[in-house]
Amino acid sequence: MNAVNTLFVISTIMVPLLLMSINYSAIQDFYTYSVPLNSMKLLDEGWYFSSDDFEIVKALKDSKCFTTPSLNDFCYPPPRIGSVVSTSFLYGNDPGFDGGEMHFDNVKNGTFYFTMKNMTQINGDMALLTLSDNDYRVGNATRTVYEITDKFEFVVTLEKYDTFIAKCNNFEGTRVSIVQYLGIETIDDNDYFVTWHTGADLENPAQCDYPEIIKHSLNHDFGI
Repeated sequence: MNAVNTLFVISTIMVPLLLMSINYSAIQDFYTYSVPLNSMKLLDEGWYFSSDDFEIVKALKDSKCFTTPSLNDFCYPPPRIGSVVSTSFLYGNDPGFDGGEMHFDNVKNGTFYFTMKNMTQINGDMALLTLSDNDYRVGNATRTVYEITDKFEFVVTLEKYDTFIAKCNNFEGTRVSIVQYLGIETIDDNDYFVTWHTGADLENPAQCDYPEIIKHSLNHDFGI
């Protein structure tokens, strides 16, 4: 058998094996991450006082409103600016959405909560986000409600309205925290990274491996 024939035989064996491996990974990711994320339902956080709150907030003199690429309308009252933490609450016109907590983090200091370790501005609203395990744990000295045991750190580029799972909220993988980036807002001559987060339940439990679940969620269309 000459070299050409040998190469042909090897290629006819290796190429199908490679394609099978790629397809298996794609199928595995689909059932491990896409199926659970498609079963996601935003939590009723109980932050609304009435069904008219969206219209009330929208009518406020200093409130701000926006429409996401998914054509969802949101409004929020002016944030409470503090020396360390600055927050507001998000109100949506969709009855299935019951608010989310907003964070306004000074661009000079970056953004840090959940698995978000730091954020730096690149250009305009585009930002470089570093995600890390941050030794994240919820509990006390005798009981652990949830913790991230996988050690990781990676960097992603965020654009306005990018949305991702920042962490799971239980070991069963049935509840997660979702973060959406809203770009940079200038308040009293200071620039702030604006994000908001809310919880969601998954009818189909997710496999909470880090950083895989975060990375996969960055490519998911949450429809928010």
